Order: sequence, then structure tokens, then C-alpha cells
Amino acid sequence: MSKIIVNSITHSGDSGTDNLTLDNSGNLTVAGNLSVTGIGSPILEDFFYPCNGETVTTSAGDITLQNVTGAQTGTTTYTDITGSTIAYTPPAGTKTVIYKFHFMSVLDGDNLHISNFKFYIDSDEVVHARNSHHAEDNGGIVSFEWPIRIGGTADTNTGRLASWSSNKTLKMTYREYRTSEETQLHVNHWWDGSGNVDHLHVPRIGITALTT
Repeated sequence: MSKIIVNSITHSGDSGTDNLTLDNSGNLTVAGNLSVTGIGSPILEDFFYPCNGETVTTSAGDITLQNVTGAQTGTTTYTDITGSTIAYTPPAGTKTVIYKFHFMSVLDGDNLHISNFKFYIDSDEVVHARNSHHAEDNGGIVSFEWPIRIGGTADTNTGRLASWSSNKTLKMTYREYRTSEETQLHVNHWWDGSGNVDHLHVPRIGITALTT
């Protein structure tokens, strides 16, 4: 194996000042600005937008996001969360797709609200992604993110896929824990000193496709 041994590097147009120096202990000193090229980013594709019907251009074509214009009232039956559904194909070479969905969850008339959430890839629930949100009086923003690994043996528990070369539908569903803990999504009831308001809080959805 060949080696290149140097202790300093000087720019060809320089008057003699060493731009890079390496001492006997292996410490590197940089004079001036350091710019490194040739190291690629692991991000192949990345977007995060409000669910307002906007069109997103991706490597596989345009995606029109769902348009959320009002609150969603829960029931004790699992229902698709408005705004959460997206059909996506990652770029070639993707090893991880991160699904992101941020939304408001609040009470609907009770002092305590509890919501249960599920995440799906097509018709398969990602079992280990199950989660719940609960709070007294009001609520808050739920920030859900899940990494989908690509390659190897498929696993619906973790959401791993053996391959992914065409559209797969990603979405979330939710239900109230029971009728005595009623919930609403995409709305804020408390604002400017009043608890009798219904301000729309538009959810956001995003995708990050990685080479790692």
C-alpha cells in the first residue's frame, strides 16, 4: 500500500503561507476558509408543507397534498386523520424514508381527552408505531415521525420494506379512547383569554428520503 507523507499544503498562488499544516501529534491547522467537496449529502429528497392542497414536485412526479379546512371530531372507531394520507415513491438508492405528520389534538367538551393513533403503509399497520396522546383541559401539538427502512426482510412491526419502487400510501388513523374522553383534531379552543373559540390549526406533512 502506498502512502503520501506531508506536513503542510500551500496554495499554488500563495506567497509562501501554509494553508494546511499537520504537526507531529496529528493536529491539523487551517489558515483561511476551509471548503470540502466530494462528500455527498445523505438526503435525496426532503419536503415539509402545510396540508392546504398544495402540489409538491418529487423525483417520481407531483403530489397534491390533502386540504384540511376544519376540525375533525373523533369517535370510538378508527378513522383516517385528515391531511395525513400521502402516496409516495422514493428516489432510487433510498434506504430510509422518514414520514412526518404534525397536528393539533384537543379536548371536545370533557376535562380529559385521550386519543389513540396508528400508522399505516398501504393496508399494513406499523404495529410498533402505535401511540396515544392525553391531556387535561386542552391539548397540544402531536409530532409524529417514523423511519421506514428499505432492504432486507419486510417487517410490519417496524415498517421495514424489502423494496420500494412504486407508490405506497402512508397515513395515520385515530380514535377516542372512550366516549367520556372526547377529542378533536386540527383546532385550538383556547385563545386570547377565551376558551370558546375554534381556530383552525392546519396540520403539516413531510417526507425525508435518505441514502443511509
